[in-house]
Amino acid sequence: MTSPGPAPDRLPVGHRVGSRYTVLSIIGEGATGVVYLAARDEDGQRVALKVIHRHLYGDRQIFGRYHREAAILKRLKGPHVVGMLDFIEEDGLLVIALEHIDGSSLEELLWKHAPIDIDRAVEIALQICSALEAAHAAGVVHRDLKPANVLIEPLDAPSPDGPAAPLAGRVRVVDFGLAKVVHGDQMTTGLTEQDMIFGTPEYMAPEQVRGEDADPRCDIYALGCILYEMAVGAVPFDKRTPIAVMTAHIAEQPPSPRSGGRAGRISAGLEAVILRALAKDPAERHPSARAFADALRACRERRVVGHAAADLDGATSRTDLQLGKTALDHATPVHDEARPLDPGRPDAYRDSAVVRERPATRLAVLEDSLDDAAAPGSRSRERLLWTVVAILFASAGIAIGALFGAR
Repeated sequence: MTSPGPAPDRLPVGHRVGSRYTVLSIIGEGATGVVYLAARDEDGQRVALKVIHRHLYGDRQIFGRYHREAAILKRLKGPHVVGMLDFIEEDGLLVIALEHIDGSSLEELLWKHAPIDIDRAVEIALQICSALEAAHAAGVVHRDLKPANVLIEPLDAPSPDGPAAPLAGRVRVVDFGLAKVVHGDQMTTGLTEQDMIFGTPEYMAPEQVRGEDADPRCDIYALGCILYEMAVGAVPFDKRTPIAVMTAHIAEQPPSPRSGGRAGRISAGLEAVILRALAKDPAERHPSARAFADALRACRERRVVGHAAADLDGATSRTDLQLGKTALDHATPVHDEARPLDPGRPDAYRDSAVVRERPATRLAVLEDSLDDAAAPGSRSRERLLWTVVAILFASAGIAIGALFGAR
């Protein structure tokens, strides 16, 4: 049996791109292209080349996505966004040259270390907030924020106590291929296909699932999911299928981050901040990335003055944060103790960036029974119901007794 030759779409080591970059190796490969490690000829600087597959060069949607991503990256400036260095179109190739980040994705590190230290999780979230603040200020909504699109660049030097911690370093947000550009009141994507939903199921805001226009608050929701995963060790909704996950984003409340013995690790204030980011209604979330960051800093500085336990009968629980002169004066989470997290972690669809079939907006909740042992509100309602039934039966008995007595 003969071994297969190299993939026809791949560039060989030593290939020169745009007469100024030399391919060194392959970093990764996806459905639309390959990312190469390359050297810039003039100074030897390492760069990442994101190259579209040759056979997709004529695909209008993919071609447009690469052009749009390049245009978006030109708008973005900031220490926590990977910068674009060059854009090349030649000989059937479409190439985006990016800064090369010699680090690991948050997704890889979560698989090894989750749940991670709370202070570290808050610091990572703060740096992601900074990236989102820069993007939103430039009129860009990411729409596919997830751990795989967050890179962590190691510190340049080890700490005095030894090598840097595995999650230390500068955070960089990447992959704006599904981003939406906001021009005043007009929002455009360049993707005109109907009945399509963009995003990754575990991190999609309810309005994304419903196929509605996405604004910066969908990125706030996605970051809430990421922070939840860093703190808890699992995503808010861990189901067996993408449809079940997306349905849960619309119809279910996430399990309390402090449940399952985590109250000692996660403060009541941090739980409130996370759950506010995960509010179903965008208007109830943190109004901006800066406000989200303000709330996280307040938790880190322990400026917390009170916490009310969740009312599982449907009332809203309020945790007040003493934020001084910051933009946020309270967090308003809605708690609902859902069933325990599944021990399994489905991964077949974690990397799918585009879900092509739009689900119905009135999806039924596939697993909507609550665990009575974890729902004291349900027990309260049940006791009240039986009390009413007992009173009705007692009243009926008294009336019947009085009737027969009269006879």
